[in-house]
Amino acid sequence: MTKYNATRNRSENSRDPSRRAVLRTVGATSAAGLLGTGASANAAAGRDGCPGADTLESPRPGPDVLYDDPVAPPQLEPAGDWEADPLLVCGRTAYDGGEFLSQGWPFDDRGAANEREYPDEDRYANNAADLLEIRARPTRDGVAYRIALNAMVEPDAAIVAVGIDAGGDEGRTDWGHGLGDLGAAVDHVLAIWGSGATLDGEPLPDDAYAVDPERNRLEVEVPLDPGRETWRHYAVSGVHDGDGGFSRETGPFDSDEPPVYDVGFRTVADEPLDFRDAETEVEETGTLLLDDDGMWRAAEQAEALSERDVADLGADVDFGRLEDEAVDRSVPTAGYHNRLYASRYDLGDGIDLEEPRDVYRTQVQPYSVYVPESYEPGEPAPLLVLLHSLNSNYNQYAASPNKLAQLGEARDAIVLMPFGRGPAGWWKNEAELDAFEAWADLRSRYDVDDDRVTVSGYSMGGHGTYRLGSLYPDLFARGFAVVGPADESIFGGPTDGVYGDYSTSSENPQNAMRVTDNLRHVPLLLWAGMLDELVPYPGVRNYRDRLAERGYRHRLDSFPQDDHFTFFGHDEWGPGRDYLGDATVERRPARVTYRAVPEFGNESYDVSHDGAYWVREITVGEDAEDGVVDALSLADGYGEPVAEDFESESTDPRANAREGTRWRSPLERRPAENAIELECEDVTAAALYVDDAGVDATEPLEIRVETNRELALTLKSGAGERTLELDAGESSETVALCETGSSS
Repeated sequence: MTKYNATRNRSENSRDPSRRAVLRTVGATSAAGLLGTGASANAAAGRDGCPGADTLESPRPGPDVLYDDPVAPPQLEPAGDWEADPLLVCGRTAYDGGEFLSQGWPFDDRGAANEREYPDEDRYANNAADLLEIRARPTRDGVAYRIALNAMVEPDAAIVAVGIDAGGDEGRTDWGHGLGDLGAAVDHVLAIWGSGATLDGEPLPDDAYAVDPERNRLEVEVPLDPGRETWRHYAVSGVHDGDGGFSRETGPFDSDEPPVYDVGFRTVADEPLDFRDAETEVEETGTLLLDDDGMWRAAEQAEALSERDVADLGADVDFGRLEDEAVDRSVPTAGYHNRLYASRYDLGDGIDLEEPRDVYRTQVQPYSVYVPESYEPGEPAPLLVLLHSLNSNYNQYAASPNKLAQLGEARDAIVLMPFGRGPAGWWKNEAELDAFEAWADLRSRYDVDDDRVTVSGYSMGGHGTYRLGSLYPDLFARGFAVVGPADESIFGGPTDGVYGDYSTSSENPQNAMRVTDNLRHVPLLLWAGMLDELVPYPGVRNYRDRLAERGYRHRLDSFPQDDHFTFFGHDEWGPGRDYLGDATVERRPARVTYRAVPEFGNESYDVSHDGAYWVREITVGEDAEDGVVDALSLADGYGEPVAEDFESESTDPRANAREGTRWRSPLERRPAENAIELECEDVTAAALYVDDAGVDATEPLEIRVETNRELALTLKSGAGERTLELDAGESSETVALCETGSSS
């Protein structure tokens, strides 16, 4: 940060006619000059006295969507005679005012092979038979059912069969409709698709069923009388053959397996988080194939379909409780569970499996949350945003129980695990949007301490730790990145353009190395395996070296005997727990450095990154790829921390070499002034929320600027708003933001 000589700047400016013109415009003591473009709005306030005592806070950190209230998922919202609110917790059932609800998992339509394989036609959207919710209620003439599908491009692309065990003696296990034997004996089979419905093979009248393609819902009423009995229900879904049956022409099943994609009425008890032992798998296979063992909460479904026996995957519906309009909506208060939210963005139906990454477009999206036993509603808890790795999903860390115990439970922290709208989003675009929409939903349901938020992730999630920590430094207190690459490309970390053009080093220009400037107040712990075959060790070192060059706080733990997967296999994260600790977010730092890179944003999702803390609305020059603002408030004086490098050896949790940078107290401190200093590169506009900078906006405020371009600098305060039009070079302006302040 340049130490400006205010007297020198003022004398040099007095010799520059253009500067004098600027000074006359922005520094005149008339009411119009002082109030600038907002004169008419603020003149009345000025006559009544300076409103500077009313602090104008900086915009809230993060995108606006983070603070939005949840929206109702159209597939699940109450409508017509269906009045119960959706559960939005997967694998749960409920009774609510005469309705029985069963909440399924999204994207678990993977059949006996636990694979996603639909006919290659747009009408199936790679997701047509995904059962999202099933409801039942007694009616005057029988029983009504409502079935919500996750995607519905065409109403009759999918077919659903509901098997009903009414306690009869003549139950059959072959449900017909091309399903064959399913092992569950039922007395009735209801089949429904977009253009028809049958009960026990007989067509139902047209007025007995309906389809709502806008909400992806099928509804049907059947002439059955359960009285107050308890009937067991099953449900299966598949691709409609066009004639009231299940098609098996293509799909994730062999000839001896039923043509079923999804089994309904499954609960968390039916689909336990039963992953194979991670350490054993790593030792035996060298990788971690979580999707084969329950990552989609579909392992038991796959086994039952393979064995043609879904008898254990059903729900008992107590019609007596429904007649009594009982209410029992048991939602877990602690532990691990999957939740759903409705996106505010309509990206289309189904799943786009096109390269380079899968995008799960449906409006209803999942995330996981771990709630510590210590959590008490009304008492804000710390939050850890935990990002999954490449080709994994929101259930990845269910296979890492120690991570949740050590980074969550031991810190009394809630752990948010977003999906990122797919396994390979690299936490940008749709994935970045999803992280914040899931976070917003979680904030609406749990009390979160926004001052104690940290971020972590494995592999691609480590990259996300760099990315989100850099783009939103005012959201996070600390970060913990495990085997995280700086770039999507395997070569993007070691050769990321540090000494050249970023865009030539990788197909992805959004290399996290470009925005390390922004991590001044977000210390990072990095773990790297020196034998890592997927994220080359030199890449992590390169990222660490950039932090060291900037004098930013960090620590790199290098593990000489570890590769990419062994950290997950050993499942020991104690040093990460200690590093994250109980750290708090820096809210009003005296010094703010922020590099804005427009191509990191996405206008379609209202995602942009134009500042942090009290430095906002950064506009990059049209001919520049990025621009940086380095701002310093002298309201309380300032002493630059001394960056001290360190090295040590450790055996926690295994042998590793530690190196990094920590801060020591400043050796000298500049005196307090009612002043802000600013250095800008390739920036044409920016806004300073000066109240959060700690200066007194009711008194003359000195603004010292060095910029390589013409700069429109807006000062915002409860005392007023001013825009300074500054030429390239060095300048110093004394500004009054309200007319009752002392004149300069």
